[in-house]
Amino acid sequence: MAPSPLPLSAALPRAQVHVELLAGLPLLRELEPDLRRQVAQRAVVRHIARHAMVFEQGSRECGLFVLIKGQAQVVRHNQRGRALVVDQLRPGDHFGELSAIDDQPQYASVRCSAPSEVLVISRSDFIDCLHESQTLLPALLKQMVQRVRRKNRRITLLALHDVRGCVVQQLLDLAEMQDGQPVVRGRICRQAVADMIGASRAMVSRVMMALTRAGELETLPDGSTLVRCEVTGPSRRGQPRQAAGQTVAD
Repeated sequence: MAPSPLPLSAALPRAQVHVELLAGLPLLRELEPDLRRQVAQRAVVRHIARHAMVFEQGSRECGLFVLIKGQAQVVRHNQRGRALVVDQLRPGDHFGELSAIDDQPQYASVRCSAPSEVLVISRSDFIDCLHESQTLLPALLKQMVQRVRRKNRRITLLALHDVRGCVVQQLLDLAEMQDGQPVVRGRICRQAVADMIGASRAMVSRVMMALTRAGELETLPDGSTLVRCEVTGPSRRGQPRQAAGQTVAD
């Protein structure tokens, strides 16, 4: 059984947060310099063990969370206890903003799949930043729209039972642009991809083997994967994410 998450007040010892760290995070780099310094003085960093929870579904813990190091999954549980992996988080990704904005319980759990570090900004500080900053809210809305578009593409492919398209779309969602081409950094976890699209690991492996034989996937010398394929059919190819980080490993 995974350890329970710590409350915000128990995120001790308090690690010093440098302004340079915030400036390197996709969302918080949009803050004005003065606000960024204020947030750095008040934010905390949690060190989370592998398989431990940042917070659980239904938790009233609110704030803005940003994954600094490691890997994490957003997991939704139904009434029967079945878990569905809703999203994979990489360094630079933020989460928890919905509950921070509307003060409602967390709609899903966030579980670290590797030893991780998470930046935590309290709800009051986050709301203050939204009111005082002229740049944070537009940046947040833009990233939220991008997430909705990715989810819509995935839902369309799932509804059409297009396993190949689901696998390709998930790889594109995990990819970063490198020299104008989408590249998935680190080793691709087939089970993580399977969890995201609701397929078996064996099916994902077969699809990826076929894509590799067709030259649509290429393993680079550093272990990363170059994605040459596109989603066919009614869904168009998604835009690879720009955030740095690695994928979940087996």
